[in-house]
Amino acid sequence: MSDWESEWQKFHPSAIDEIKTHNDDTHLEREWMSYVYEKNGQYYIGRASMGEDSKIEIIPAEKTAVDTLTKGLTKGQRRWTIHGHPLKDGKIYNGRQYFSSTDLIDEYIEVRDSGTNGGRSRIVQYVVYPHEQNDNGSKSLHNRVRIVVFPDAQTIVNAMKQSNPHVDPMKITKDSGQNKVGGDGKTELNDMQVDWFKFQEALGKTGHMGIVDIEGSPNQNTMAAESTVGWSKSKKLSVGVIAVGFVMYFINYRR
Repeated sequence: MSDWESEWQKFHPSAIDEIKTHNDDTHLEREWMSYVYEKNGQYYIGRASMGEDSKIEIIPAEKTAVDTLTKGLTKGQRRWTIHGHPLKDGKIYNGRQYFSSTDLIDEYIEVRDSGTNGGRSRIVQYVVYPHEQNDNGSKSLHNRVRIVVFPDAQTIVNAMKQSNPHVDPMKITKDSGQNKVGGDGKTELNDMQVDWFKFQEALGKTGHMGIVDIEGSPNQNTMAAESTVGWSKSKKLSVGVIAVGFVMYFINYRR
């Protein structure tokens, strides 16, 4: 089992139901974010905080306190974060099916420099997004979860070198590696010219990035080096390799 699959398998079914419920409101075009907690070896999510279509702000201490009060989840059990990229302008944008530079830059630097800064040496993140596909001749929206694992400094540095050979992985800073918003409101590539989408694909080739379809469908159109897993109540998995990299699908389950 790959690294990202191991992380996904820890989610309790009730947490997956909550994830799906939050993202079923994708048409409201509001980002949502929750902490992921580990309790008795399984993952649960705290209460969702809501934001705008491309932005969400929280106060960590207050958010954790609310999760403790409402769900009995404590700071000591807090592990990762999960957030949702909703529809924007009523549309699905390919770029919003990936983690953005803003989503990744702090975690990349923390793990890369963990040997000297005392930060976490392993970080896992999750982003949920809508994906349009063809199910038995008709179009439908599925909720998908992209999982990315920063397992250690060497692995992410190697992935950066492979995916962005023009970039020195050790010189990336928050200011130079984060994309900017221009005067016209459009996103401009960061000063280091890091393509964070290619970086995620490189992690996928080594088993540290994958995608779960929490509706499930055997007829998915997937991008190169992505992995997709459909969710079933029985959790029985049927695997088929269908493209370059580690691309898999599982037996269909629809709610």
